[in-house]
Amino acid sequence: MIIKARFSQDLATLAKWLAAYQAQNGAIQVFINTVYTNQSEIIGKDHEIMFFIGYVAGIGESGLEHVSKV
Repeated sequence: MIIKARFSQDLATLAKWLAAYQAQNGAIQVFINTVYTNQSEIIGKDHEIMFFIGYVAGIGESGLEHVSKV
């Protein structure tokens, strides 16, 4: 299943988190996109996105707004 997770951070912040996540856990195939000026989303396989969400929470960040099927 493919899902998307929307965050209340800009694309640069999401890209920074993704780079740090991939440095620790290996590359994942995802698509990141700007929704609005201060909102971005990441799209990919459900288990990869859920692990990424867990990583973001684990580093003490927040901003997850919505998760849905694509």
